[in-house]
Order: sequence, then C-alpha cells, then structure tokens
Amino acid sequence: MHDLRHSFGVHCAQAGVPIVRLQKLLGHASPHMTLRYMKHAPESYFQEDAAKVAASISGKRNREAEAQAGLAREGMRPA
Repeated sequence: MHDLRHSFGVHCAQAGVPIVRLQKLLGHASPHMTLRYMKHAPESYFQEDAAKVAASISGKRNREAEAQAGLAREGMRPA
C-alpha cells in the first residue's frame, strides 16, 4: 500500500503539482515530509517555473521560453 502512495506522490511531482497541493493530497502535516517526492520532479519544470516568475516580474509572458519548456516536458514523458 505504501508503494502505491509513493508512486502517486512521484507522479504528482512529475506532473508539476505544487508542493502545497501535493502535501494536502498526501495528508502530510508539514511540507518537509512532502519534499522527498520533489526530487523526482524533472529539471525542465525548474526552467519553466523560472520563466513564469520572470514573466510575472516583467509583466509580460515569454512565449519562446514557454514553448521551449513545453517541448522539454514532452521529451521527458514516456512514449
């Protein structure tokens, strides 16, 4: 049963579910327990997140960075 729970947490992290939502889904009292699943999150999401933060700060979206992040994400998915 625990393996299924762990697999669910890993798939959520890989899908880009934010840590706070994942914490609630898994029923963890603190985000520290949930952080162990984030090591399974692909690096391409970090670039996408950085692009979103930059767009938020500048007040405009970077469509090229979003497209690159989308392509990277598609490359990370199994065929």
